[in-house]
Amino acid sequence: MAKEIKQRLYALFAVLGVVIFFWFSFHQNGTSLSLFARDFVDTSTIAPEIWQAVNPFFVITLTPIIMMIFGSLSRRGKEISTPRKIAIGMLIAGLAYLFLSAYSLIMGYPSAAEYRELPIDQQVKAGAWVLIVLYFLLTVAELFISPLGLSFVSKVAPKHLLGLCQGLWLGATAVGNLLLWIGPLMYNAIPIGYCWAIFMIVCFISMGVMLFMVKWLERVAK
Repeated sequence: MAKEIKQRLYALFAVLGVVIFFWFSFHQNGTSLSLFARDFVDTSTIAPEIWQAVNPFFVITLTPIIMMIFGSLSRRGKEISTPRKIAIGMLIAGLAYLFLSAYSLIMGYPSAAEYRELPIDQQVKAGAWVLIVLYFLLTVAELFISPLGLSFVSKVAPKHLLGLCQGLWLGATAVGNLLLWIGPLMYNAIPIGYCWAIFMIVCFISMGVMLFMVKWLERVAK
């Protein structure tokens, strides 16, 4: 196998390894974050399952704005490379969980299992705005990573392996989804502020790994 092809495959697998942890954190919106909406958020006016529509809404409304920003930077000669965009996306995802962790710790929330045992009059509920801010940040992170990451795969993959490599991108999503059970496990076992802090740390470490590799990835992608 030619050296260039090896380098491209190494770069591809490096990015896929990082992206696994993004999907592991992002897709908590269908597990522990939905449980958080059910248990800790005031749902007197909005049912917990309705929050699943917030991410698609933000995707539709924010995609044109994000693309306009990228286009403007490109026209001004300040285009951000895809590896850097992925790193920024991990940063934003980390900030989303930093926000939720800080809020949960300030409110003094215990583990979900302990919270559900509290008398109703002692269960302090979060406002709906908490989930709106959280999903806004996570959606922005998704827009920095998901479509751009697939574009990076298409650019870096050897032509004769393009279809396989695009499948590997979806495979990385699947691997991240296989880890989703960890979120609900922590959610019920430890104070939820620490649960969200673990996702924050995962995202920030992934960002650091991307930044460490970014010059190499940019060179391989040329």
